[in-house]
Amino acid sequence: MKRILFIILIACFQNLFSAGFESEIFTPYVNMSFSETAFMPSVGDFFTGGDIGVETGLLAKINKRNSLFGLYTFDYDGPGFQPQEEGEFLERRMSHNINVEYRRNLGGKFRLRPSFCWSTEYRRSGANESWENGLYNTKSLGFAFAVDYFVNVSENKALSLEYLMRNIKFPNYTDLLLEFQNAGISAELSGGLYDQAYHQLNLDLSYGKFFGGISYVFQKYRNQRIIEDDGSGGGVYGNTLQKDKTISLWFGMKKVFWILDMAPFLTYSIHRSNQNFVRYKYLGDTNPDFIPGNYDYNEIVLSAPVDLLITGKWALSGALNLTRRDYTDRPARNAQNVYKSEKQNNTMTSLNFGIRKKMNEIAYMRLNYSIVVARSNNEFEKYLPYNYTGNTLSLIYEIKY
Repeated sequence: MKRILFIILIACFQNLFSAGFESEIFTPYVNMSFSETAFMPSVGDFFTGGDIGVETGLLAKINKRNSLFGLYTFDYDGPGFQPQEEGEFLERRMSHNINVEYRRNLGGKFRLRPSFCWSTEYRRSGANESWENGLYNTKSLGFAFAVDYFVNVSENKALSLEYLMRNIKFPNYTDLLLEFQNAGISAELSGGLYDQAYHQLNLDLSYGKFFGGISYVFQKYRNQRIIEDDGSGGGVYGNTLQKDKTISLWFGMKKVFWILDMAPFLTYSIHRSNQNFVRYKYLGDTNPDFIPGNYDYNEIVLSAPVDLLITGKWALSGALNLTRRDYTDRPARNAQNVYKSEKQNNTMTSLNFGIRKKMNEIAYMRLNYSIVVARSNNEFEKYLPYNYTGNTLSLIYEIKY
């Protein structure tokens, strides 16, 4: 029933915006997609899943120098193939985001953009779990401030510097072992253990068809303490709070070569955390393994989509997507849950092929097939799959205005 109502909503938006929306004061923005996918994995059973993405906003021009932009985003990610360690196949996610941004042109080539944002995300790992009780549910409230410098607006040459801060809460997340060890303060730790202050600094550059940038993310946890070596191979919680840092570099382009519409994109990230890990091989293990730097990794992500424009309405599409993560200190495990001498690495590759039809000026329909290959030198897969191959077939409907 919910999907039927959403399709009706899509049709209403299509009729509204295809008829035209012209105003000297208000400029609408709509980007909506709806997909239904069949998944055929080499590990586990056949299943289906749907995704919904909605971005709808309105730019209000107050006068020549001042404007206000409001954006609402809704995302629903249904069951699907997940990168290693990021979730189960049947996990579902749903999020709501609201962002209100004030834009002030300074008369020359500079623009200021302070903004306020609110978001909430829900996760379900099983059919019997309610959205409200998801372990990794989050609530976020924050602000951002950006400065844009336009070298040449007509040629799309610009430089942007942005700082954003989020206060993120995990109302349901807790550590059962920590509560057991600290029974006297368990009520205080029940929920909110992963609460954090999230800071991000971005520098973006666009130059014609090319774009790139660098970002620095700093996460300071309010309650989560790091695990320290107890001297016997195990670990105990110390007094130092967890801190995570991530530096990312990215570069991409979007260009049409004759009948080829290309948009390759490359990102390289370095993630470091002061958090460690204690691995208990079984319940009651008296000789656990203490792994310092267990969460540190380097990661590269490549996306290379291409559309072959056959006619004004029809296009063939293809894409290569690759994610490679190398852990700097975490050893891989064999199938018996024994650590190996080599460090763990995960690779996920997908090849996508499809056909796209332009329904009208704002609506598109896509039929896609993809093959996904996930590989890792970690062979212990009792809880999450690391090595699998999968095939998908998707029907996608899009609206962009």
